[in-house]
Amino acid sequence: MAALLVVRVHLDWTGPGHYDGVRSLPCRVCETGTKMRDSKGAACHQSCAEDEIARELLGAGRSLIADERVPASGGPQ
Repeated sequence: MAALLVVRVHLDWTGPGHYDGVRSLPCRVCETGTKMRDSKGAACHQSCAEDEIARELLGAGRSLIADERVPASGGPQ
């Protein structure tokens, strides 16, 4: 059985530049509306940016992106 590597990334988006209180735009990753902005000012959910970075760290498909806010679906694997 291959080992499973879990990567968790947490970004600090507490700065005012990461929130636009006026406009909700489509997230550049998932395309749902958000008032959050990445470091370049593009609309992006913090969780989407964290997942994107985790995938880049280990390469797509080689890591399990764990979101502890959402219960895992399905049974044991």
